[in-house]
Amino acid sequence: MSNQINFGIDLGTTNSLIGKFQNGTVEIFKNPFGQKETLPSVVAFRKDRIIVGDKARELIEKDPENVFSSFKRKMGTSESFFVPNTSDFKTPVELSAMVLRELKNFIYTGEKPDAVVITIPASFDTIQSNATKKAGNDAGFREVQLLQEPIAASLAFANKQTDAGSLQGQWLVYDLGGGTFDVALVKIIDGEMRVTDHEGDNYLGGVDFDIAIIEKLVVPQLQQQGQYPDLLTELRSARGKYNTLYHILLKKAEEVKVQLTNSTAAEIEFEINEEDIYLTITRDQFESVIYDSIQYSVDLVKKILVRNNLAAADIMEVVMIGGSTYIPLVKKLVAAQLGIAVNCSVDPTTAVAVGAAWYAGTRSASAPKSPENKPAIAGELNIQFKTAYQKNTADKEEYFTAIVTGTVAGLSYRIVRADGGYDSGIKPLQERISEMLLLAENNNNVFNILVFDAAHNEVAVQAPVIAITQGKFNIHGQPLPNDICIEIDDLENNTTKLELIFEKNAILPLRKTIIKEVMKTILRSGQDSLLINVVEGSRYAIPGSCVPLGMIEIKSTDLVTDLVKGSDVEITLQISESRDLSVKAVLLMNEQEFSEVFNPMVRQINMGKLQDDIRQLRIQATEKLKAFKNSQQYELAATVQDIQSDLDYISGRLESISTDDVTDEKYQLEEKKRKLAQLLDSTGKDQQIVEVTENYFRQKDYCLRNIREENDTPRLTRFEQIIKEESTYLSSQSYYTIKAKTDELINLGWEIVRNKPSTWINNYYFYSNIPPNDYTNPQMAARFMEIGEKALERQNYEELKAAVYQLHNLMPDDKKTDQQLKGTGIG
Repeated sequence: MSNQINFGIDLGTTNSLIGKFQNGTVEIFKNPFGQKETLPSVVAFRKDRIIVGDKARELIEKDPENVFSSFKRKMGTSESFFVPNTSDFKTPVELSAMVLRELKNFIYTGEKPDAVVITIPASFDTIQSNATKKAGNDAGFREVQLLQEPIAASLAFANKQTDAGSLQGQWLVYDLGGGTFDVALVKIIDGEMRVTDHEGDNYLGGVDFDIAIIEKLVVPQLQQQGQYPDLLTELRSARGKYNTLYHILLKKAEEVKVQLTNSTAAEIEFEINEEDIYLTITRDQFESVIYDSIQYSVDLVKKILVRNNLAAADIMEVVMIGGSTYIPLVKKLVAAQLGIAVNCSVDPTTAVAVGAAWYAGTRSASAPKSPENKPAIAGELNIQFKTAYQKNTADKEEYFTAIVTGTVAGLSYRIVRADGGYDSGIKPLQERISEMLLLAENNNNVFNILVFDAAHNEVAVQAPVIAITQGKFNIHGQPLPNDICIEIDDLENNTTKLELIFEKNAILPLRKTIIKEVMKTILRSGQDSLLINVVEGSRYAIPGSCVPLGMIEIKSTDLVTDLVKGSDVEITLQISESRDLSVKAVLLMNEQEFSEVFNPMVRQINMGKLQDDIRQLRIQATEKLKAFKNSQQYELAATVQDIQSDLDYISGRLESISTDDVTDEKYQLEEKKRKLAQLLDSTGKDQQIVEVTENYFRQKDYCLRNIREENDTPRLTRFEQIIKEESTYLSSQSYYTIKAKTDELINLGWEIVRNKPSTWINNYYFYSNIPPNDYTNPQMAARFMEIGEKALERQNYEELKAAVYQLHNLMPDDKKTDQQLKGTGIG
């Protein structure tokens, strides 16, 4: 019996589907009620029952307060939905689990899968991904494997082609769904499909277009009548007078959007204050209010092309996926602005589910715990096969091997292809067997293992079915959607910064071990602690603007001995393909280990913290703007001014959002804030890299010159070790990587010059020229100046060094010149 998962689910914002891979093809199951392939992701609560799908959607107009949709957009958040009919709350995870359970009823074969592949947007962060897995587990699936939607769509597209050789270039997947947007750059390498880069927005999709119809077309027309002051606020607030109408309008706006796909105008009809309202929405009006959103999606596509140095001619085509790509403006704008052929050959609605099933057909479920005292089947031999082979291949033959357990003496085996095209012949059964299996091209090949006794009679065994699809594509692996970093101290700037651990687009799973220095002494008797904070986001962003994934806090009470400043901590981070994060920290001096596995499923949005982040970004923007203007870099200054305007907009919107706002806006604003933080950090990045690179070479020359002057062989060895991979880190174009190497050279340079008499003589003259009254203790400063003068006369440089240190300590904090004292800036 095969342990392939086979079942794939597209858990969508507006619609969900389930499919199965079998015999080299994928079948999308249909709803037994109505025979539709799609299940609306809508849940309704009645007094005595729960309704999911089309019937639930119909209840929006009758009982909108007890009907819930678009909850995928709040996966991984702390939001919950109050259900008046049951007087309790439901989370997005619980509602998603109800949709998944309903999809099980589509499986007419009677199978009850305990493992499944569920798709997620490529831009889903770890918290959103884990929330999706939790929904699958709650729906009754023992095992849930996740697959990014653009990968699923690419599998559906690639495996639809009759000639696999035609796909040797690279293409883009443009996936605009009901609630999310993804674009992925895909290529075929050695018969495997790889996603090499991606961009996306978890709050851009058809739902936003429905909202635009309401807020930019319907509401303004009503307000022209002057009868509905604060209408939009009353619609959006959970306690607003017209909140019930808001949910009704969302459904009607979606219907208008669909009608405008094929018509130039559509009517929307509803009732407000017992007044019947009839409004006409034209396609031109609709396109005008969604144009900026579509343009934004195209800009994200362009961003990928620029980042990868690609021109339109380098891309075969843009594969259009997602229900929102039916909108004429989307296809028109994508084709016109990119200059790349648009391919609509794949069904935008079912492509993700089809790809999920293809993927599921190549994945094995982990073995469940075997029940004790399992009854044996009469006449069946206790022979077990543990097989290994490639389930998808472009080769005409595939290597198969298996480990056989049980009593094999006197037995033989035979492997035959179901269509009769291959027969291994009868061979002795051994503890390990292997064959080169001949495959039928562009087809699913099913092989059966037959076992015979000494008399060549076939005997019953639990032999797995071997299924290999030839000429179809598999994926190389799933890329990490964002950088994974740890937060570290930046003593130079009295703040914290991010250190990259796993880079965006690295292929999962990942593992890395680093050594960090403890920057402060933590006494067992004190109240301090050591924090290992792992976050997800851009490495260039401020730590506070990233998503926290997990934190190990090592408190003073956890220590067996005091943790001394300068000692080392070994940190190992591991992240699985399904995004489980494991962190282990070892205090090397104390010989203590701390470890934890993080599965964060909820992201809290604190409005006050969000405003604080905006204020901090505003300060950074002001400083950058001043620097760019002073250096007459007016284009960069203009970019920063645009960022400031966007920050001001976010701040204003945050102030206007009510505490019980029912929309996704605060999550959208947080997402926008993160992107602005990344943009602000990257603005002027080229100039920063030039400056830090120039400083690197200055410090390198300074170090080498002093090493040669002192003939310092041990430090020459260290110097050569620092610059060993110079070409690699200079070409990385990473400011922090180059700066880290520069700091190493600075540290080494200071070690060399600190014992040179000229260093302390120069520093002494610097401090002795400062008026005594500028010191915190003028009398003490005068005394140490006198000690220094006498040390100079005796050429006692150790005594001179002590005098310089004391003078430095007597300087006011705001006037200390650490750079002058240390020469290279280490702390």
